[in-house]
Amino acid sequence: MPVRGYHLTVDWSGSQTSDGPYEDVTRRLRPDPVLEVTYGRDSSGAGSQIPAGSMGFALNNLDRVLSPQNGSSPLAGKVRPGRAVKLTFTHPTTGQITTLWSGVTDRVTTEPATPGTPLNVECLDAWGRPGAESLSTPLYQGLRTGDAIHLILDAIGWTGGRDIDPGATIMPWWWAEDTDAGNAIERIVDSEGPPAIAYVQGGTFVYRDRHHRLTRTRSLTSQGTYTHVEPAGSGPGGDYKILRGAVYDDGLDRIVNAATINVDERRPADLAEVWVSEDPFTLGSGGRQVVFAQATDPFLGATVVVEATGGPITAALSRTSGQSTIVTLTAASDAQVTRVAIVATPITVARTVKIVEEDTSSVSTYGRQTWQGSPVWAGVGDAQAIAQRVVSTYATARPTVTVQIAYVPGHPNTPVRYLDQIIDRQVSDRVWLRIDPLGVNGPFLIERVRHEIVKLGAMHRLTLTCEVPDPTQPANVFTFNAAGKGFNQGAFASPGIDNPANVLRFDTAGQGFDQGFFAS
Repeated sequence: MPVRGYHLTVDWSGSQTSDGPYEDVTRRLRPDPVLEVTYGRDSSGAGSQIPAGSMGFALNNLDRVLSPQNGSSPLAGKVRPGRAVKLTFTHPTTGQITTLWSGVTDRVTTEPATPGTPLNVECLDAWGRPGAESLSTPLYQGLRTGDAIHLILDAIGWTGGRDIDPGATIMPWWWAEDTDAGNAIERIVDSEGPPAIAYVQGGTFVYRDRHHRLTRTRSLTSQGTYTHVEPAGSGPGGDYKILRGAVYDDGLDRIVNAATINVDERRPADLAEVWVSEDPFTLGSGGRQVVFAQATDPFLGATVVVEATGGPITAALSRTSGQSTIVTLTAASDAQVTRVAIVATPITVARTVKIVEEDTSSVSTYGRQTWQGSPVWAGVGDAQAIAQRVVSTYATARPTVTVQIAYVPGHPNTPVRYLDQIIDRQVSDRVWLRIDPLGVNGPFLIERVRHEIVKLGAMHRLTLTCEVPDPTQPANVFTFNAAGKGFNQGAFASPGIDNPANVLRFDTAGQGFDQGFFAS
């Protein structure tokens, strides 16, 4: 049963229902440590990596029902990693149910010497599931990054929600082989370029492309004002009071002033044997042999050639493109197979183009700080746009601020609108921060979100790590045919920086044909 609206379940039985005995663990939750949910980037900047989100909690286990080694427990053998975990919240006034967390148990430990013999549970969100799934896909041409994300989620049988941008990068070729789904998605995010991000929120897989902060209302319009005003009692109305202890980081350790990207341009080569096996084997009448064939390069239009003596051999391929395929051989009568070959059109590297971008002034001031991303799927044009955007955005320090607000049920200083604000915040939301002791007063974008639920909802604390927005082009970019933007009036544009007010958008008045500009 929920406590103060919070409901935590663990599907110990693996039945995918979480309604079995002992699977509602809400009232077993120990108040210390707090129940913590985290998702977003691993540090604070929009160029940092995306880890699996995490949740941790402790359960009272005085009856030892949850002890993994208790053979007499009805859950014997079931309290282990990989069990589905879900945390929901029911709003006290609207009744709306929000999924705060959906993932799997990753590690369970017990403390028999501690009162209550707690079971400590560490969880990964559903991003942890893609990370464990190995991939082998066909070869695709001209695919957008969002489409590839869909293909990966399809391949691993993703059953959660999806909120996926189409992507700005068009990948000349894409396939996955000998990699797990988590790494495959990270390489796609790199090939989209900052501030693209992929993460899981409340069981929904979210992918945002590099242009999402130019077009989404939540990134363009402040979703809340957070303040620490001095003197106390002054400041804007409708704000949310920050708990003391805001942290300011000047961002000097996240400067990136150089980017070098090697783009392998692949083209179809002549039809050839892309894989050969000359290891002989025998098949009896009606016998089958399955052979895994992996080529050096991806290929298209594969066929199989079999050399054998004896009865006829039927050969079938699991697919005709990709970097590998599975060959199934069936003999109508006794046969000796002497050679199996895959004939296809290999897609080989025709040339490698090096993209180099740097900010010489920043390099002179801070030393060379090179971007560590690997946009292996980007073509030359997209790689150039990514390199320009990274350098133009991060060649100077980009401060971050970490703030907290809290909702305490019934407390006069935290009305229910605080709860609404806490539940609604997402990565990439724009917020306004005014922190007088730090001299901060301006817009920021959320990069990381942490929920802390104290004593079963006696307090719900939200921690946001926020970065200043990307720089934008000046309003008077040098334009010959516009008054006030010509010689001695216009300002030169910076490569890799876009202005959300005039980026080309078909669905926005004033930003269509002959009005909007192409984004990087």
